[in-house]
Amino acid sequence: MKPRTQPAKLTSAFTITRAMLMAAGLGTRLRPFTDQMPKALLPLLGVPMAQFAVDALSAAGVKKIVANVHHHADRARAGLESLELAAAELVISDESDCLLGSAGGLKKALVHFGDEPFFLLNADVIFDVDLGALAKRHAELRSERGVVLTLAVFMRGPAGAKYREIHLDQKSGLINGFGELVAERPYFVGAAVIEREALAEVPEELTAEFVPQVLAPAIQAGKAGAFVTSGLWHDVGTPELWLDAHLAMIERLESGNLMTGFRSRIEEHSQRVGPGIWIAKNSSRGIGAVRWTGPCYWDGLGASSAPPRSFGPRAVLYGSSKAVSDPSTLSGGIGYCGLWVSQKSG
Repeated sequence: MKPRTQPAKLTSAFTITRAMLMAAGLGTRLRPFTDQMPKALLPLLGVPMAQFAVDALSAAGVKKIVANVHHHADRARAGLESLELAAAELVISDESDCLLGSAGGLKKALVHFGDEPFFLLNADVIFDVDLGALAKRHAELRSERGVVLTLAVFMRGPAGAKYREIHLDQKSGLINGFGELVAERPYFVGAAVIEREALAEVPEELTAEFVPQVLAPAIQAGKAGAFVTSGLWHDVGTPELWLDAHLAMIERLESGNLMTGFRSRIEEHSQRVGPGIWIAKNSSRGIGAVRWTGPCYWDGLGASSAPPRSFGPRAVLYGSSKAVSDPSTLSGGIGYCGLWVSQKSG
């Protein structure tokens, strides 16, 4: 008989020091932009999206971050290695030969985690989940219920978007099932704590997915915990959602309702030049001669491209947009490196 795995001891200073940053996805819903750049490195107000995840992990005390790469692997590696890591070490888990999926990628990275629990974060989701509180909740549920994973869960998904429903037992704090893709129901926000044993049945070096091969067995065993929380959260999975995330962050910047860490990171790169109008600090040339309406954002990407003469509202542009019929007049859409996608009406 195998000796029973001992639950983590709960202490007031329980800290998780290792993390998995999921950055290998193809980003198919975010095409055509991901044909040029890995999704995790596309910018939000000039900041690579993965940087916000790295900042959250560093603030939580993480010392080693493992990030997987596959799509545009060389560019992804270079971009991730250029992020500001504070005191953390970055290790690249290379899946360029075979994309291993949301569970297979975790299994491959286990060699870097030893027997310690680790954070799991999606690199392409913007959120302000308190990772320290998530770690503490996991330690409590590990001690009380023997959980092998704890997911951060928001109780109400955003209107108009569908995510897999998470079924909760509020009394025990456990997840007791999951449902279909639905709107405005409890859902997993892309941050979790995982124990090594949660991946025991995931095959080595083969494609495997998190929900059927990690979450479902944990639920069946009564070992899937939930950390119910709320706050800022943006899935940047489509051009429309990427645009919406920009506009929401501009609104929070304008109202002063943005956490200091986010604001400081954004203001290192970008500045406000008018009501709801933000630009990259290195893109101010010619701004005085334009007619813009906020909310909008422009980053010339350090190139010689002149700002659009008429811009906004609800417009975001990185570089130029050669794909539109009149690149001097842009509104209601998002552009990146010569590509432009208009926001769908209705």
